[in-house]
Amino acid sequence: MEITLDVSAKRCSAVLGLIVGLLVAASIGASFLALAPIHGPFLLKARHSVVRLLWLDGECNIPSWFSSALLLLCAFLLAVVAAAQRQLRDRHVGHWLALAVIFLFLSLDETAQLHELSIAPLRSSFHTSGLFLYPWIIPAAICVAVFVLSYLGFLASLPRRSRWLFVAAGAIYVAGALGVEALSGQQESLHGEETVGYHALITVEELLEMAGLVVFIYALLDYLGRRFRLVCMRIAGPSDDPQAGT
Repeated sequence: MEITLDVSAKRCSAVLGLIVGLLVAASIGASFLALAPIHGPFLLKARHSVVRLLWLDGECNIPSWFSSALLLLCAFLLAVVAAAQRQLRDRHVGHWLALAVIFLFLSLDETAQLHELSIAPLRSSFHTSGLFLYPWIIPAAICVAVFVLSYLGFLASLPRRSRWLFVAAGAIYVAGALGVEALSGQQESLHGEETVGYHALITVEELLEMAGLVVFIYALLDYLGRRFRLVCMRIAGPSDDPQAGT
């Protein structure tokens, strides 16, 4: 029995964008709750639980799970493109595979917060503050620059539409992950975390990251649809095993 699943790039990205909007709205509500003057042990515990679950900058909560899922979906789609391009013996298969591995690592990092392990040793070694309160953004920016330079030929080989969608997605994501991250570090250095300004910057940062991923997912689905139209995945069953009947 064969089943065909139709995937629309526009509908998929629209649904993901709606979820992003809902998460941002919920996080804004959690931010107001976090900054509101509340007294009483029960209300304080209730507030802590709500904020922990919904705030975009939290760890091991709903927004972080969704962000990790977006990154994992990007990795899967990139692996699909790589497999399809391999059938065509495309010379950029390695670039697609490398991208898949990078996004797989980013998905793991989003859940495990691996990059945060570098903050304390780097900050104590280089005494960073202000825009570089989170010193991991310096090596990250260098890696991004090296990545862009090494992928210029790959980008040039893409169709014009896909090329600009990829560039737009990357610019939006990096603007949030590095640019607004630096601004939030400066805000924390000057005024601390419990301020409207800090919460606003964190909201913009996470919104840009998730929006960049949604744009990238749209770009990948659009590329697959225009380049291949139909991608089939065949899963071997018992009937394919010559030893199954013996």
